[in-house]
Amino acid sequence: MTSLPRKSTPPSFPLTTAPFDVPRCHTIPDPANTGDWTKSALNTTCYDEIKVNSIINQIDGLTHDRSKPAPVPAIFGMNFQSVTVGQKLKGAGYTDVLGTPSALLAGDFDFVDQSLGRMVSELKKNGLLDQTLIIVSAKHGQSPIDHQKYTAINDGLPASTVGSAYAFDISDDASLIWLKDPSLAAGVIANLSTPAAQAALGIQEIFALQSLANKLDSPLHDERTPDILLKVNTGVVFTTGSKIAEHGGMNEDDIHVALLLSNPLLKPRQIKTPVLTQQVAPTILRSLRLDPDSLDSVRLEQIPVLQFFFPAGEN
Repeated sequence: MTSLPRKSTPPSFPLTTAPFDVPRCHTIPDPANTGDWTKSALNTTCYDEIKVNSIINQIDGLTHDRSKPAPVPAIFGMNFQSVTVGQKLKGAGYTDVLGTPSALLAGDFDFVDQSLGRMVSELKKNGLLDQTLIIVSAKHGQSPIDHQKYTAINDGLPASTVGSAYAFDISDDASLIWLKDPSLAAGVIANLSTPAAQAALGIQEIFALQSLANKLDSPLHDERTPDILLKVNTGVVFTTGSKIAEHGGMNEDDIHVALLLSNPLLKPRQIKTPVLTQQVAPTILRSLRLDPDSLDSVRLEQIPVLQFFFPAGEN
């Protein structure tokens, strides 16, 4: 959520409610889990509700813990974990190929919807809604939605297949592989290209060397870039656990996400033109009358604002 800088008039009620006063959230509420908030939907909604309460407190002109008055931020926001956990939990997720949510996941969607409603109501109560741009999106989806395509592959298999050249990997619904030396890539690619390796790892396409540099960057210039990227078949998840979906790859289910911009002054419409979530950050800066190119990432990666949001010809 973004709004133009403004002075804040703190409300006159007592500062007694901490953001952590969620009755079921003082401790992890699910006794079947041992300290992991992301193993149950109940745990995760508790975790999210703490953040929602913090945003409500900031909208009210208070610090996040509601302990003292503070200026209302020009930019504030949070992420919800509830839906992503509900999409991955065994026994949850989606019930068909069309994305009908399970009862548990539907409850997570309802929780997020109600939480957004709380924020909007608080903005309206404080006279801030008209001057606030609300942006709702996601940094990823989950694959597969169709559980008939689900194929679990041992997450240790990329390392053992690469062999002695292996240094590190991140494997979820793709496999990002770093080697001890980029010069070893050609030999590893030859091994990964065999029918046996491709079948074992569910490989759909291999990106490395120039094909990887064209898509991401060159590992010769950026150590954050893997030496090899394996795009896998839809449904493949590298796991030895019980999760039924994952993200981090290039499948449609985990790269195609929603993007909603809302303000009472905007006319409802649907945009069919493809956009990128990378465009959210420069759009926030432009809406605050700031230069998007002041962000290094925007300037270096040449990310445009969401043009449909601004009148034609506006700088």
